[in-house]
Amino acid sequence: MSDAKANRQVARLRAVLRERESRVEELERRLAALETSTTLQFGRLVAGAARNPRRRGVRLPKELYRLWRKRNVPVSESGNADGERITLDRIDRPEDRLLIAAPHEGLVIAGVLGARAAAVLAEHAKVIRLYPHDASIVLDSADVDMLVVDAAAGEPGGPWAYLGVPGMYDRDRALNDIRELAVARDLPLVLWGEAPPATLSCLHWDATVTAPGRLADLLAEHAPAR
Repeated sequence: MSDAKANRQVARLRAVLRERESRVEELERRLAALETSTTLQFGRLVAGAARNPRRRGVRLPKELYRLWRKRNVPVSESGNADGERITLDRIDRPEDRLLIAAPHEGLVIAGVLGARAAAVLAEHAKVIRLYPHDASIVLDSADVDMLVVDAAAGEPGGPWAYLGVPGMYDRDRALNDIRELAVARDLPLVLWGEAPPATLSCLHWDATVTAPGRLADLLAEHAPAR
């Protein structure tokens, strides 16, 4: 890996790390508010009584009355009475998986792909498949060279099924988000395949490609513009 590419990757990882820490803090605040919400406490009381009606069922009316009495009592900003900070279990972040000893030196593609396109492209490049539920997070943290969208990604049966079909706003929104992210990262936007649907062909693309070898040429053409 070249020094310039390594420096860009480190800078990107640091930015992602700061963003993740900010998100964790926000999640802690939301979790604290949820823990003190009347609705959650009500559910816990009822569920506990249902699991053990003989012992806890008889106490349920008194506990519900106490909960009703406290419904308007203000809570601390931290969300619990003693202000104790809620600590979430540490989880692996996507950027941790990028810190590997031997990163891929060839073409790396982030793709909205159907099964056939993924299989074809995997023979010519490292493919990181994006899925609607986490596409932005993965693309934001992965070190890739371009974003490739398969014209057949919206076929039924795949993770992006019905992409571009009117009414499937979640798919369109996810695609729009990663397209904007790709533009912000100066990644080429590539439409892959023949006869794309009108809902995809009408969008802006840096290139429409049907041959895998053309992807490397496109990256080389895009490099001077960077």
